[in-house]
Amino acid sequence: MGSTHNDRHWARTLAAGVAAAATLAAGMLVAGTADAADMRDPFERSIQNGNPGLWANLGTITFSNGHKYENTAQSLGVIDRVNGKNAYCIEADTLYTGTAGTWGDWTDERTKPDAQRLAWLTDRHNDDRDDLTQAAIAGLIHQKLDPMGNEYMSGVQRLGWADGTSWDTYTAKMNSLWNEAVANTPTNLDMKYQYTIGQRKGLVTPSIMNGNGQYMSGMPFRIMLQGPAVFDQTGTDTIDGTTTNKKQDFAWTATGNGKVTWSVSYKGNQPRKLTSPNQNLMAPSDPETVSKNIQFEVRNNFKPTIQSDQSDHRIEYGHAPEDDLTWHVDPTGGDWIQGATIKSTGTLYYFANKPVEGRTTVRDGVKAATATAAGDRDGATSHVDAASITMDPGFVKAHPGATPSSLPATGWYTWVWQITPGMQDANMKQYLPADYDWSDNVLEAETTLHVRSMQPTITSSVSAAYKTDQSTVAGADGTERPSVQIGSAAASDKTDVVYLEKGSVIRDKVTLGVTDVNGDGKTDTADWLHTKDGQGEGRETEANQITIRVNGTLYGGMTREQAEQAQKDTAAGKTVEPPKQAVKLATATFTTNKAGDYLISSSDEDKPVAQWKAEDGVDLTNLPSGYATFVFDIANKDQDTESQTGIEPSDDYPFAKDVHEAPFTADETVMFRLTPKLDSTVSSKEVKAGETTVDKLVVAKTNEKDVWPTYPETNVTEGEIPKATPLSLDFHGVLYKVSDDPSAAIEETDTVPENAVKVHETDIKDVTGFGTYTTDSFTLTESGTYAWHWVMTPSLTGDQNHNPLAALAWRQLTHGKVQHAFGLASEIVRVRKPETPRCEVSTRSQGEVTMENGRADLHDELLLRNCEQAAKAEFELWKQADGDQSGDVLITVTGKVDAKDGVHSPTVTVHETGTYYWREKVYDQTGRLVSYGDARKPNETVTVREKQLASTGTGVLPAVMAGMLLAGLGAAFALRNRRRA
Repeated sequence: MGSTHNDRHWARTLAAGVAAAATLAAGMLVAGTADAADMRDPFERSIQNGNPGLWANLGTITFSNGHKYENTAQSLGVIDRVNGKNAYCIEADTLYTGTAGTWGDWTDERTKPDAQRLAWLTDRHNDDRDDLTQAAIAGLIHQKLDPMGNEYMSGVQRLGWADGTSWDTYTAKMNSLWNEAVANTPTNLDMKYQYTIGQRKGLVTPSIMNGNGQYMSGMPFRIMLQGPAVFDQTGTDTIDGTTTNKKQDFAWTATGNGKVTWSVSYKGNQPRKLTSPNQNLMAPSDPETVSKNIQFEVRNNFKPTIQSDQSDHRIEYGHAPEDDLTWHVDPTGGDWIQGATIKSTGTLYYFANKPVEGRTTVRDGVKAATATAAGDRDGATSHVDAASITMDPGFVKAHPGATPSSLPATGWYTWVWQITPGMQDANMKQYLPADYDWSDNVLEAETTLHVRSMQPTITSSVSAAYKTDQSTVAGADGTERPSVQIGSAAASDKTDVVYLEKGSVIRDKVTLGVTDVNGDGKTDTADWLHTKDGQGEGRETEANQITIRVNGTLYGGMTREQAEQAQKDTAAGKTVEPPKQAVKLATATFTTNKAGDYLISSSDEDKPVAQWKAEDGVDLTNLPSGYATFVFDIANKDQDTESQTGIEPSDDYPFAKDVHEAPFTADETVMFRLTPKLDSTVSSKEVKAGETTVDKLVVAKTNEKDVWPTYPETNVTEGEIPKATPLSLDFHGVLYKVSDDPSAAIEETDTVPENAVKVHETDIKDVTGFGTYTTDSFTLTESGTYAWHWVMTPSLTGDQNHNPLAALAWRQLTHGKVQHAFGLASEIVRVRKPETPRCEVSTRSQGEVTMENGRADLHDELLLRNCEQAAKAEFELWKQADGDQSGDVLITVTGKVDAKDGVHSPTVTVHETGTYYWREKVYDQTGRLVSYGDARKPNETVTVREKQLASTGTGVLPAVMAGMLLAGLGAAFALRNRRRA
């Protein structure tokens, strides 16, 4: 650094002769390597070596121990250089004569901290040639390390510096250098460790502090881990770093189990001491490694867990209880170990009742299946589907055929997952604590409702279907009464019945529902099966519910006793089927995918969900009188599930069981009131004045299956079954005179003509069944044309509050007027005077006509005898129907022609084969009807047949015509299509 100045040379030369001359010098690192160590004159050697420092003025310094330097110039600075290192004096009261002695470590614990700081300072300024700097360093060494240093420094202060440097400047330099040494010399190496996640992860904190208690800055260091752990920063066991002026934490992760030794090291200059027979010296060492270590325990374990949630919390038959797993770690066990693949076993439990999280345990369920899943990181996901599920043998034994997608019953299935070391591969067991046993138990998120099948329900109400019916029927007394009457228990009616007039609209209201299969106390879409589009979490909506087919049947023709007994049996839970005599009257089918009320009606004006369709041969306007019941069925075999869900129907799919509504279920019974058909036949159609006549009333069935109603007797011994009493009816007959002319024609009408005169009345009472009943004879004394007319005259008023049996009987009988048409041919009696010749009118038909080219021309020939009054004639052509005359159809009425014997009717062309007959009407000059021919007379009948084709023929040309071609004489005619009453 600085050199020995020439202007000081004289002083040092002068002092060379003084025996007590002394110099302070620093020590050496290696003995025997001092530069020119054999020179006798220390002053000359320093000058020759050019070591920097300051000279004090010539004078005497005396020590308290008796040593002194008299009239000597003192040099304060680097006393020598040893192996390139500055050496300094640490024994001021001893004269320096060389570096003989032994170098060793600094052993004085009291002064060692200061010696370390000074070692750093001397090394830091080893190549600094500044005199003031080196003099200040030498002074600090005397102050801190030399027992006599303070006395010596006081002596030097008193002598003053030869070059004029003030003492204040000198001490300021000393203080500055000392502060530098304190700030940059490690005095305390603190080591701490802590666990952050179990014993698998943590932090180490090396704290290298200076003398001010502050973190060192800029000092290189090395930290190392010896054992099963690595630093997160490097992935190795070593980090080389540099100190900052703040705390530094370094994260580590265990790679195994055991003890880890953590060490911190840095390189620093250590003080070295020359123990010499003359003067002891101090010098810094080359940088040496300083280290410290501590030991702690690590465990390379973690705590994997699973968060699972069933993919669909409501599944239907054909779908497996799939599960979605997300792997996590328990924070108390650290994060996921890289490279660790953990396995878990899931067990599927079946519960008949919905499990309750926190209360239900696996002991409450039945083991149904298992599955295995694996995760290799935090956040990894696994999916369990049907292919990865293994059914439990015991479960399959109890439920043969059970598979993950064909579970046996409606109920709740819950996945419970478990993780234990025993489930792991051999090389993975190390990552779990030996006693690790994790399970998620029974969780709501892990529970799915399996709907094996739905269970529809049907309740139906006839009374609800007719509640607003306003139709009426006019009775024999002219009073309008309701066509529909709903039975009442107050009427001692043993059946819950709705009474209907024949011809009423057939109605029933069905309430379709489902049972609460999921046990939540309500019925909604969760209790219904769904189409393919409705499968999956949150996709089960009402719109996606499967469509089901409901079949309804109406059975009738049963007695009150049968209905009453069937209702009792049904209410008692017995199996009831319609009796053998029951007639299948009508059916209806509707489809729907919603619960609700549905009206089924025979009238499209009701806008029903379905219409009742009559069975073959059944007329819905003329159903059998008696009791009838509606029966509804919802059968598995009738359902179209294959196209909706992809699964064919079976005995228990889509419904747990078929729904069959028993006959005569409450409010499913109707009674079609008895409406007898009346007819009568006089004993003689022609009598002479003064002769008697007898009429026979026919009370007939309007339907061959009609049942005569009954009601129970009242005087019955307790415990006995009351006998059935048939309903008793009365009929009133009146004989009317229609004309004084015995040959007068009478047209059939629904009412008695105003010109008819009542000549005789009679009653037939207590009619208790269908049959023929004869009147007493009556003598006719005047000539003319007479006709009988019969009307049913019910005597029951139906007071249900005071006469319940009468009310029951009244309900079973039509409230409408029962009569036959006036003017029936069978009811006409003609009374003639013997001397008066009777006008005889008849016709002669063609007999048989062959249809050619799709047409046949028909005509009739009028035959008259004793008919002088006849003036005009017209002809009716009728087509005869199968059965009685009521089904015959009027084809046409010709125009009038002059009434002459042998005259032909106008020609009528027909286009259909069949049986036709003519009826002639003859009028007198006033236009009065003289004669009206009977229907279906053999001589009036014409049979129209197809022409037989030759075997080589090619067919006939069809005639397409919109109406009937009427021809003949250009006369006007009227065309009607009327059914005879």
